[in-house]
Amino acid sequence: MLDRTRLQELSARARHDVDVGLEYGGVEGCSLAIGYRGEIVFAEAYGAAKIDTPILIMSPTKTIMEAALWVLYGRGLIAAADRVTDYVPEFGTNGKETITLEMLETHTSAIANQMIDHPDHADRQKRLAAFRGWSAEGVPGTYYEYHIGSGNWVLAEIIERVSGMDYRAFLKKEVLEPLGLADIRKVSLGEPEELQKLTLKHINCSRGWTPDRAKLPPVPHSYDREDALAVGVPGSGAVGTPTGVALLYQAYLHNPGELWKPGVLEDARSRVRVRVPDPMGRPIVRSLSFHLGDALTDRYGERSFFGEATSARTFGHQGQGGQIAWADPVSGLSFCYLTNTVVFPPGGCFHPRARELSTLAAQVLGS
Repeated sequence: MLDRTRLQELSARARHDVDVGLEYGGVEGCSLAIGYRGEIVFAEAYGAAKIDTPILIMSPTKTIMEAALWVLYGRGLIAAADRVTDYVPEFGTNGKETITLEMLETHTSAIANQMIDHPDHADRQKRLAAFRGWSAEGVPGTYYEYHIGSGNWVLAEIIERVSGMDYRAFLKKEVLEPLGLADIRKVSLGEPEELQKLTLKHINCSRGWTPDRAKLPPVPHSYDREDALAVGVPGSGAVGTPTGVALLYQAYLHNPGELWKPGVLEDARSRVRVRVPDPMGRPIVRSLSFHLGDALTDRYGERSFFGEATSARTFGHQGQGGQIAWADPVSGLSFCYLTNTVVFPPGGCFHPRARELSTLAAQVLGS
């Protein structure tokens, strides 16, 4: 039984950000969903979005790509301790020779600011050339700094070399199709331009709003264009809906049909591999594949978006504009909120709406 009052509070909080208007830090469109016991138990959409409107998923994409890596881990084809150069020899230049898969996945590989952008990142040969040219910015494995996109491009290349398949096709065949989620209205990566016309395009209001959209800052990676969305950027370019993501996170809780080797999944979502400050001194607690909720008394910085009512075992990831996806093994709930609007603070990953919505969503189970 769901608590109707809590659901009304959750809905009102999400609707508020549409009602206040873009000029006051609101959003153009957003949607949310709650999963429980393998099903969606609540979903709503506001403003320019409908429940089935595809939206760019941004940084939670990383936790979708992880599910493909778990398949390879379970088959014994890769290991977290393996060096990247075991699979991509051309990566081993400029101080990057000792970087491991684990370092890439946990943002400790010292290549946080090495970039390749649209349209070059759509060309595999240009990506490989970029890998050769990138330099380690410090000693790999000794510190945490969030990798916006660099690490996941390397992981995508490893998936391709080990599986013999395009990384997008591998994710779809081995993860999304078995779960019944392979649809742009659920979870997708790199679907054709024609399908990308269905998406609610992103807008960048990180410096404030103006009715003249030509004067707004560019959207990262040109994600307001169908051709850019069709690339399927592995660190921030998935497209889908909160219902799809919340169902995927239910799969992360319940592992239907043992899609992943149980020990691999449990390690990926719960074993603490990183407990260090980020460059701003905020404490980071990560497993191989997720941020972790950890103790409520220590929730700030990267963990604040889990809110104040989820358990310490909660795992998930935030995204620009206050986007959030998580699952709580204690309550059995999963939650996702997506919006197409990047807002202040710059980047928007620490926007309080993620924390506030998560707190409300975590309390919807009645007695």
